[in-house]
This record gives sequence, structure tokens and C-alpha cells, in this order.
Amino acid sequence: MSVRPDPDLTIIVSLDAAHSMIALPIESSLSHAGGDHGVTGKDDALEEPHVYEEWGYAERAWYLEKRQGFIGVLRALLLPTEGVVEVGIHQSIWAERTQKPPVEAFRFQISKAGYLSLRSYLQSTIASEEPVGIVGNSRFCVARSPYHLFHHCHHYTAKGLREAGLPISMTGALTRNGFARQLRRI
Repeated sequence: MSVRPDPDLTIIVSLDAAHSMIALPIESSLSHAGGDHGVTGKDDALEEPHVYEEWGYAERAWYLEKRQGFIGVLRALLLPTEGVVEVGIHQSIWAERTQKPPVEAFRFQISKAGYLSLRSYLQSTIASEEPVGIVGNSRFCVARSPYHLFHHCHHYTAKGLREAGLPISMTGALTRNGFARQLRRI
């Protein structure tokens, strides 16, 4: 008996001018109805995911308390401050919703083992399941690690990609441009 390799799974990384998110496509609610969709078999429209579970990391004061501006930038980067993990369910990915160009989206195929490792990493970054804020379809939970210049959203995303088995450098994720170059290379 031969064992077939696990099929690859798709993840999407959205990157705008200042933020990155990891999207895990999930099936639409219609596809959970089960079985065949019509006489001829599966409905082709259901092959593509219609809903995404997105994960991101941010500074709590900036995203939830709206303490932004020049002082907010200095605080967020130079002082270790409380981070939050955002988990949202959306009909589109961050790259399609953000208003901060330049915007790019990167699709990656990962193994089932890589996907499970990525999910384990994402879950492990949450200190408490109790949300400290809910904005639209996203809930924000306190992160285990503080936010600062050497641990921000691009590092969070890069670490997730490494856990998924992708060849990415954490030091190359310090800036948006360095991170984008790596994502394009992969």
C-alpha cells in the first residue's frame, strides 16, 4: 500500500504600507452543507474559499486605544508595550480591505504539517482567549510578547511563515521593504 503525500494548503500574507496579516482560507458556510452540490457533482464556485480567518499582531495603544501620531510611533517602536493578537473572520483578505498603499498579497502553498505548525504558533501567541477589544469581525486578545521595534507585525508574520516551513529571515522582516523582498523571493 502506498501513502499519498498530503495535499498542499494555501495561506495568504497581506502587506500594506505598515502592517501585515496572515489569512487562512476557510470554506464558505455553503460548503458545510455537506455532500454533492448538484447532480453533476461539486459546485465549482465552492472550490475557492469565500471566507478567511486572519491573524495579525499590533500594539494595543495604537490599534485599540487610537493613541497614534508621532508620539505613538515613538512609543510603539522604542518602548516595549502591550501587544495584541487580532483574529478576524472576513469575506476578503487584508490586502483588499486596507487603505494604506502600497498593498501586496502573497499566496503560499504549505504542507498539512506546516499548516498545523503555523496554527499551533498562532494560538501560542495569545496570552488569554478573553478579548480586550472587538472591532467589526475581529477580536483582539492580549499577546504573550510585548510590541517594539524588534518584535512587530512583520516579525510576527515572518515567524509564522517559518513555522509553516517557509525560508524567511527574521532580520529581513525589520522593515516593510525588506519583508516584501523576501516574500517576493519565496
